[in-house]
Amino acid sequence: MDCAGKAAGAVPLGGAGAVFTWVAQRAPQARVGTITGMVGAAGGLGGFFPPLLMGATYSPELGGYTVGLGLLCATALAATLFTYIIAHAPKDAA
Repeated sequence: MDCAGKAAGAVPLGGAGAVFTWVAQRAPQARVGTITGMVGAAGGLGGFFPPLLMGATYSPELGGYTVGLGLLCATALAATLFTYIIAHAPKDAA
């Protein structure tokens, strides 16, 4: 593989470093390791379960991957709403 091919293959991986850098900048210093581990675990699960879901719900009669894509969209919407609610929850004055 030539240099251009390796560079093109590495482009999608550039975002992972940015996520972990952002976590280190935003999280409390004592919790950076825990939060980084949770982000990594979520990414690992995100790469594992969707292919299983898509394979399990594939149905040519129902439009191929329509059911699986709908479930993935519903999950993404639920995660977005959960994140929004948590981010806008009142903070306790400790």
